Amino acid sequence: MHRQLFFEDMGEGTPIIMIHPPGMGRKTFIYQTPLAEKFRLILPDLSGHGDSINEHSFVSMDTYVEEMKAIVDHLQLKSCILLGYSAGGIIAQEFAHKYPGFVQAIILAGGYPRVKTMKLKLMHLLGMRMVRERPQLLINTLAKTHAHNEEEKLIFKEHLEKANRRIWYHFYKQSLYYNREKDLKNLDTPVLLIYGGKSQWINKHLPLFKDLPQYEIEMIDKASHQLPTKYSDAFNEIIYYYVKKINNGEV
Repeated sequence: MHRQLFFEDMGEGTPIIMIHPPGMGRKTFIYQTPLAEKFRLILPDLSGHGDSINEHSFVSMDTYVEEMKAIVDHLQLKSCILLGYSAGGIIAQEFAHKYPGFVQAIILAGGYPRVKTMKLKLMHLLGMRMVRERPQLLINTLAKTHAHNEEEKLIFKEHLEKANRRIWYHFYKQSLYYNREKDLKNLDTPVLLIYGGKSQWINKHLPLFKDLPQYEIEMIDKASHQLPTKYSDAFNEIIYYYVKKINNGEV
């Protein structure tokens, strides 16, 4: 079966690979492109998402990790910063567990090492059901909740519609049952945790990271879960200063 991996590569400097959640693809990070004036941004579409064609019905988390490693190898990166949004943070964590020598730092936006709260569990189950039974409603909802205007809503919608819905379903399912909480004590990589002040159903996962050897927390007041899109100015500023600290050896 045909398979290809698509990514954008823009800017120069410290490489930051940005990993999207189920269904959304690299367009999730359209509001982060101003950071390319300071850093090198690498925005992949995971297999079965956006322009990364995959005709299979299932992609494992391990395969997603190997796709990120293929990009690192292809671009001959000695190290990089991994930024994972929502369930995309699971892939960032898993990559760092498997290839710690290639990871300068991890940034998790609304991240979690396992699903703890009933609401987050229900959100996964609802996503799984909708992508199977009412995919267009799910696409419209995700596009609307992340966009600022109708033009941007159309950009998200068109990219979401490209996703392989069987792969999308299994990305939700694997995220639901992922659990690396007990291994966090072995993750000797600096981690930045970013949360929105109004997203308690996600923020309740913050204590699960307590065993990380090195981590910082940034809370964006009055923000919901859609940090890279709806709160991009504050989000980008946090990333900018954190990467500067990493590069200056202050973390």
